[in-house]
Amino acid sequence: MRVYGVSESDMQIALQETNSEFDGNVMFNRFDVTKDNTGKVRFITFTLKVRDSSKKGARRGIGTNRKMVSACWHVHGTFFEKLLIVKPTARILSTMAGKVLEITKDSGNWQDLNIGSDRNPVYASEACEC
Repeated sequence: MRVYGVSESDMQIALQETNSEFDGNVMFNRFDVTKDNTGKVRFITFTLKVRDSSKKGARRGIGTNRKMVSACWHVHGTFFEKLLIVKPTARILSTMAGKVLEITKDSGNWQDLNIGSDRNPVYASEACEC
């Protein structure tokens, strides 16, 4: 995912707020800051994961129900919500089910897409135990 118009501290605040709902189980897996020539943050590329796949917020494998360290759809939606409260002008680009999603304070969050197949559909909101 990539987010524009935020600082590193905005991201940390949103993560802390998200963790209040997921028992401290969420963390950044990837966190890369891209700056312009003046040192200003252009965008941040990040992914979310959980510390313990047996606890709240962990994604499950499609069809296998295998525990994964990837953060689930509910964690991502909550994080986006919290980030947009901290920084309402933020713009988040995410990819799900092969589609690029643009998320702002006005729209785009909580899109529940089929991440399975046409034959065996599984929606993102179903791929966890939340």
